[in-house]
Amino acid sequence: MGSIVVLIFSLAVILFQVSCQKSANAQQNYTLPVATPTVLGGVKPDGVTIMVDATGKISTASNTAGIQQQNILLFVKRIAGTSFTYEIWTANYDGTNQKKINITLSAGLSIDEEGRSPRLSPDGKTVFFDVRNSINSSIYSCNIDGTNVKQVIDGGTTSNLSIGGAY
Repeated sequence: MGSIVVLIFSLAVILFQVSCQKSANAQQNYTLPVATPTVLGGVKPDGVTIMVDATGKISTASNTAGIQQQNILLFVKRIAGTSFTYEIWTANYDGTNQKKINITLSAGLSIDEEGRSPRLSPDGKTVFFDVRNSINSSIYSCNIDGTNVKQVIDGGTTSNLSIGGAY
């Protein structure tokens, strides 16, 4: 009698284990659908940053065509012996090859006396910087060699602008 009870109990445990067993079967032969100009394997390209041509070739749009890392460090130096006269300089990332950017400003204007950091355009050709007079500050730009200095944003009569970035 005890043997029959143990046998029934053992069968119940085995039956319970079999009924609770889970399995996952991976699909063996799945092929992504052919990409079209409107569907890319279940994802819809926006047509602006990701595109698919008529043959199904995937490409990305780049607004930085031909632009590469410039490896230029742009910094501000205060002219020795002065309180509020600053210059903009460039150098390699390791500090070598330091060069002053010779910027000529109209009388009464100077590179911002707080020495805010200038910015370099992504193509490395244009420098943006803060310029100050006795009343306000404005944002100016010039070529990397200091030529073609021009006002980009006028600070008006009471504005205190500071460049945030150039992208």
